[in-house]
Amino acid sequence: TSSSLEVLAALALDDDEFARHMCVADDNNVPEFYSTYVQGVLAVIKLNAQLEFECLWREHTRTKVALSVLSDQLSLKIVSLSASIASSALWSRAKVRTSVLEKAIPPVLLKLVSLDTLLERVPTAYLQALFSSFLASRFVYEHGLDSGEFGFFEYIQQYV
Repeated sequence: TSSSLEVLAALALDDDEFARHMCVADDNNVPEFYSTYVQGVLAVIKLNAQLEFECLWREHTRTKVALSVLSDQLSLKIVSLSASIASSALWSRAKVRTSVLEKAIPPVLLKLVSLDTLLERVPTAYLQALFSSFLASRFVYEHGLDSGEFGFFEYIQQYV
């Protein structure tokens, strides 16, 4: 997560913006954006860990399956769903795309660079991967391992 969000910032900013906002010349002169972005990335990592733990604990309580086994199953489900989302037409739906990306991209980055500018600068394949993995992980964390296609249909309505 942290490295992909660092790459996202590098792709979203032009050379001058990157130099001004992401480059640390010395420890006494850290750009405010960089500090805020790092805190935002840490918040994303903590939230993802919390959501994953809560899902694993619910599944473990329900099934009594070992957490290590459930963790593998959870990862496989997220990867599989992410691939299905990537091959679907969801990305082409502008309202869904915008709603998801506004939640998946750290707010401090969207404050510096508009979503429209970000969509112009960042390769579409990168944003589609972010879109798909965000939707898949959030759905699985919320609905668990036994969630089906109709559950995803209901879930996606919040982005429509």
